[in-house]
Amino acid sequence: PPGAPRNLRPKGNDATGPVSSVHCTPAAGPMHHDDPALIDAFRQGDEFAFVALYDRYKGAVYAYCAKMLLDRALAEDMLQETFARAYEHRDRLLNSTSFKAWLFTIARNQCLNQIRKRGREVPFAPDAPEPPSAGATPFANLLKSEQTALINRTLDGLSPSYREVVVLREYQNLSYDEIAAVTKTTVSSVKSRLFKARRKIGEALRPWLHPEAPGPSETAAAPTPAAVQTT
Repeated sequence: PPGAPRNLRPKGNDATGPVSSVHCTPAAGPMHHDDPALIDAFRQGDEFAFVALYDRYKGAVYAYCAKMLLDRALAEDMLQETFARAYEHRDRLLNSTSFKAWLFTIARNQCLNQIRKRGREVPFAPDAPEPPSAGATPFANLLKSEQTALINRTLDGLSPSYREVVVLREYQNLSYDEIAAVTKTTVSSVKSRLFKARRKIGEALRPWLHPEAPGPSETAAAPTPAAVQTT
């Protein structure tokens, strides 16, 4: 749109290519007190209001796209596409209080389109880093860059339907109602998917969070002599 920022790339993200380490993720947070007035002006085509809303929400939208796609360059493209489509279809925003959910719905659609194009329904990445030493605490381990990369790989191993609820809830602090609006589903479905996603993440991270825990092969009972088939 005329007057809109031409470079929508967020500050502080100079690297391009796949995301290997993201130490902080800007959350959407609550609406500002002047958001309703800005949103109403934006709906009327006010370019200054659009730029103000872009500056206010670009970090959260970029962070969402980066966690969904795990590719910084592609996330930047989707950030551009999200705000371009938001401006183009601003007349479809019927209620200023639903702006955040509406904006994330656009971002979600762009990310899902990219995921479908690339066929990123992949299993948990096999090239995860070595498990940490038993002396370190789980939280200390996860603060290290290689452990952040491990979390990204774990997210990449989730299906998009699970990944999106985790990102929207844990990274963007959206309410269950807002997530339901973004994903066009029910609150009960959101809670169910979030529970299953958290369980899958916990299972994937267990060897790194609890390196002292025995694996399945160690806990399996040894076969009794009678159970051994002789030839």
